[in-house]
Amino acid sequence: MAYKPKSPETYQGNQVIINSDRLLFNAKKDAILLFSKEAIGFSTQGSFHFDTSPDKGKSSFTINSPKIYLGLEFDNSLPKQSAVLAEELISSLTEILDLIAKVYLDISLNVSFLSTTAGTPTGVYSKNIDLMNKRMGKIEKVKSNFEDFKSQNTKLV
Repeated sequence: MAYKPKSPETYQGNQVIINSDRLLFNAKKDAILLFSKEAIGFSTQGSFHFDTSPDKGKSSFTINSPKIYLGLEFDNSLPKQSAVLAEELISSLTEILDLIAKVYLDISLNVSFLSTTAGTPTGVYSKNIDLMNKRMGKIEKVKSNFEDFKSQNTKLV
């Protein structure tokens, strides 16, 4: 967090401290809104939960910020790895593998190294096709696994 608030015991100014064994805030008709000029901090020695309705049609969890960090590095610094846009990554990787597949087809069907007579044009060599078909099968297997990279519930912009 860029802004680090002063602890309650060192803060100079008006503040409200509520100290109890349990607190419950319930808005029966509308919403609970929290506003702050500098920061809102939450801290727990247990777990922290956000629960929304199981109705996928009206329920979502939205974070709108110019920078979003999920987790911290081992030294408590902010993470440096960028999140990936799965649809665009899959599209680019598919395009690359399709191009490789086309090169394999060119090698197997349009380029050959077998000639029956020296100096004559080469023809299609059947062993090229068999080898390239094996490679093409591996490419298709890799492409079929791309959907597994997608998060089922986390979406990015």
